[in-house]
Amino acid sequence: MVKEFLPLVSKLTRYLGNEVNSVHKDLKGVDLTFALAFPDVYEIGMSYVGFQILYDILNKREDIAAERVYAPWADMEELLRTKGIPLSSLESSLPLKDFDIIGFTLPYELSYTNILNMLDLSGIPFLAKDRDKSRPLIIAGGSCSFNPEPVADFLDVIVLGDGEEVILEVCDCFKDWKKNGGEKEDLYRDLSKIQGIYIPSFFDVKYHSDGTIEKIVPFRENYSTIKKRVVSDLNSVDYPTKLIVPFMKIIHDRVSLEIARGCTRGCRFCQAGMTYRPVRERSEDAIKKIVKKAMDKTGQDEISLLSLNTGDYSCISDLMADLMCRYSKENIAVSLPSLRPETLTQELINEIKRVRKTGITIAPEAGTQRLRDAINKGITEKDILATAKNVFAAGWKSIKLYFMIGLPTETEEDVEGIVDLSRKILSCGKGLNTPSNVTVSVSTFVPKPQTPFQWEPQINLEEMLEKHNFLKDKLNGKRLSLKWQDPRLSILEGIFSRGDRRLSKVLINAQRYGCRLDGWSEHFRYDLWEKAFMDARLDMDFYNRRKLIYDEALPWDHLDCLVSKEFLAKERERGLNTVLTPDCRTEGCNNCGVCDNKNIEMVISSPVPRREPLEYLNRQQAVRSYLKYRLQFSKLDDARFLSHLELINVFLRAVRRAKISVKYSKGFHPLPRIIFGGALPVGIESLSEYVDIEIEGYIAPDEFKKRLNKELPPGLKILNCWEITLKSNPISDNIRNIKYLVFPDKQIKALSSDGNNLKEAVASFLSKDSLFVLYKKRGGIRKVDLRFMVEDVKLGDDLSFEISIRPGMAMDVKPFKLVEHILNLDDKQVKLLRILRAETELGK
Repeated sequence: MVKEFLPLVSKLTRYLGNEVNSVHKDLKGVDLTFALAFPDVYEIGMSYVGFQILYDILNKREDIAAERVYAPWADMEELLRTKGIPLSSLESSLPLKDFDIIGFTLPYELSYTNILNMLDLSGIPFLAKDRDKSRPLIIAGGSCSFNPEPVADFLDVIVLGDGEEVILEVCDCFKDWKKNGGEKEDLYRDLSKIQGIYIPSFFDVKYHSDGTIEKIVPFRENYSTIKKRVVSDLNSVDYPTKLIVPFMKIIHDRVSLEIARGCTRGCRFCQAGMTYRPVRERSEDAIKKIVKKAMDKTGQDEISLLSLNTGDYSCISDLMADLMCRYSKENIAVSLPSLRPETLTQELINEIKRVRKTGITIAPEAGTQRLRDAINKGITEKDILATAKNVFAAGWKSIKLYFMIGLPTETEEDVEGIVDLSRKILSCGKGLNTPSNVTVSVSTFVPKPQTPFQWEPQINLEEMLEKHNFLKDKLNGKRLSLKWQDPRLSILEGIFSRGDRRLSKVLINAQRYGCRLDGWSEHFRYDLWEKAFMDARLDMDFYNRRKLIYDEALPWDHLDCLVSKEFLAKERERGLNTVLTPDCRTEGCNNCGVCDNKNIEMVISSPVPRREPLEYLNRQQAVRSYLKYRLQFSKLDDARFLSHLELINVFLRAVRRAKISVKYSKGFHPLPRIIFGGALPVGIESLSEYVDIEIEGYIAPDEFKKRLNKELPPGLKILNCWEITLKSNPISDNIRNIKYLVFPDKQIKALSSDGNNLKEAVASFLSKDSLFVLYKKRGGIRKVDLRFMVEDVKLGDDLSFEISIRPGMAMDVKPFKLVEHILNLDDKQVKLLRILRAETELGK
């Protein structure tokens, strides 16, 4: 079991698996086990909405158990390999190799070696042809599925398009096959009958002598092209409301709700804008109901409305006004993370800022109007500057900008335009009370499959660096800063984006050489990637530097996103000639090929008549008195792994779920009045911790205790609750005595079978007049006397021992450091001990 070694790794709540709303089933009582695998670390994977959608859909079926697994961080990988522990699921710790199906998300190209690494840690062969029917079925889907050819040799099944309906059809097909005891080829055959299912082994690829593709050869009749699966109406499929609430801070730590899928703007570089068509909006009424249930079940403090362009949602103004009126008084913010400048109206700005000013990002993409027209961005400099002025005037201190370099037809003037436009945006904040700041983020254009610019080459590394250096030199002011993605990452992304099956050799080489977690700068090793290509005898420039010919067979030609190749080619020519294509939502059909006006067509939401006026929803409640409660609680078992910040968030979300109105501080960023009695070190259990909570209105202490205990995760329990005065001293001022218990394990017992050596170690410590050690503190290093902190150490018959802390020293003690010096153990050894804060005595 990996859990016993968790104290040895960083951010260990990544690996707990018992978060609020996680699903734990008896695996013996289900017909099918499904591991949802995300090829990056927990905080990335937990932010992906599609992952939670599938988790919810699968677990609603009583006969299916879906569990999660994420790529381990480097320290956890080392631990697994050193201890010989296989990679396992979070919920039940079942090894991946023992699941029926493993479903990988394909979120971005640089995650491919993570997939191989996860298979390697699970003892599962990389290549599909090397896995017999006793092995799990490996399937995948996601953004990269519209050209999955670089990983096609590793996967049994790939899902094209929307997965909500496909996933259960795959499961039912697998269950029937498993029951009937067929061969793996039989399962492939049955799965291939499902629309949206691609079986890579049913195709072969022939190459010309120059390395280009001669033809893609299907092995089965009536299976030459795979069309993507489309959910015709988002209102017809369930959306999860009982979302998993993470302990740790994840990238998007909020309730994320997809309000629409698809985009009609037609940006020529954007893969999602082509492959997610047509636009399908969720109804305003459905959104409100989902938000209500999700907030009740999660206790989160932010709602994020998601789509490729949230501002295009037809009812966005009414929806935002309604949500803010309902939730602003609870200090719940609503964010719109994807907005075009012209859709960020003054009305929306005013609504967003009502609780707190969530981040504003403007994506001009290009620095000049000519290049914005070439990519069909459809926004003007006037739109951009007007939005920036409105945002700064509304009180925002900073704006983020997003640009790309290396776009087709780009000139030096276009790169200079990034600098000029950024400076103009910064100047929009002049004359205001608070100085404005602008952060410019720059990435390199990557030609993506299934887009008009899929045929275009990527600029070389020297050009990338030259443009980066120019921007670094020009955008280095005090309030104008530059961020950029490592251009070598963009090169790899470009290679695998348009790559073919021969790249599987490169990926296997790279994984064996140590390439993984490449999206994290501290792990990225471009030199190892170069070696992987060299050893596979493949030329990197062939894949990303070459301008593709229209008649050339492309690796993804047999995968149909429903947007026709003819439309993409026409759009490419319009782009190269700087001709705009209008939005089909407002200007009529552009004949892209997606809509059949029968089963697949645009779905636009209609405004919902209000059941009550907004003035009623927005009316402030009568002023109530505030009360303060002191709670005593225990923190045991897995809860000991929660950091202090994580513990605060756990309590805050539990209080919200319990429908207890917490008092908030005043100011720019209001904070809940929940104050703990000091931070308990990660890994230490406690029978007696304290927290003060100020709330609005009166709740009987027993009721407070009952409601909160119902919402707290395993390991946390309210023991006592009582009302105190608002002016009561903080808990930290009242702590008098603390006692710790250290329980025996192999290390302590190894000191002596009869306890004599342990007695000698304790006696030696107590005999010292002083024992000075260095404590690392924020702002420097502090010298402390450990011996002075300890009043007494008592040894029990079972070799456990009790440490009594001297009165007044409780807040200064580091228990691990103390035990380390009493027993002469090293840092890793002491972290594996079970240490319990057995008593915390408060003064009167």
